[in-house]
This record gives sequence, structure tokens and C-alpha cells, in this order.
Amino acid sequence: MHKWLIKILALSAAVLVLAGCTLAPLKPAAPISVPAQLSQTQVRNAIITSLTGRGWTIDHSGNGNILSTLNLRGHSATIRVNYDRSTVTITYVSSSDLEYRLKDGKPYIHRNYNGWIGYLQQDIRRNLQNARYVGGH
Repeated sequence: MHKWLIKILALSAAVLVLAGCTLAPLKPAAPISVPAQLSQTQVRNAIITSLTGRGWTIDHSGNGNILSTLNLRGHSATIRVNYDRSTVTITYVSSSDLEYRLKDGKPYIHRNYNGWIGYLQQDIRRNLQNARYVGGH
């Protein structure tokens, strides 16, 4: 009976370890098209509204780029958002406790990172569309 208990505990531990494997390929974020007639300021404001709405902090904002960090449950990710009047792009910069690593030359990261970026892209698209109707051109 004692041997069975040890085997069950060992198997349970192995399952927990496998369940903890949360790496996924780091997906490059697809560029976001900016609707025609938006000013650079409108694009910037839509991005900042999207970032702050998702809990990202603005670390630096310059001409055509924003450096932003998300701190969530002990994890952090930093991205650079480049923008102009036609396109918005999001690029991974760094992270902490997200298990970022290269495997066979390809970047991998905690699977939640890709979801965070996907939701951010949705918000940016929506806020860019809304900017077309707020305050006119």
C-alpha cells in the first residue's frame, strides 16, 4: 500500500510539472492599419488609451514610438509600439518571469504574453476606428 501511495504522489508531481509547461512560440504582432484621415496625435492617443486600459504603463513616449510595460502577478513584459499615420507595430523588448528563451533559434515565451498582445491589438484597432468619429478630423 505504501508503494502505491509513493507512485501516485510521483505521478501527480509529474502531471503538475507537465501542466506548468506554458511556453509558446513568441508570435510577431501583425501590423495594424490606421484608418485614413487620422492625425499622428489621434493615433498616439488611441494607442495610449489602449495601453492604459489594459494596465500597461507608459515608460517613454517619443516621436512615433512608445515604450510600455505590463506588470501582472509578478510577471512583466516590455514592448515598443511604433506608429505613424498609416501603421502601428508592436515589438517585444524584454520580460521578467515569462520564461523567454530561444529554442532552435526561435523565441519562446509564456503563452499568456501572446494573449496580452492580441487583446491589446484588438483595443488599438477599436480605438483607432473610434478616433475617426470623435472630435472630427
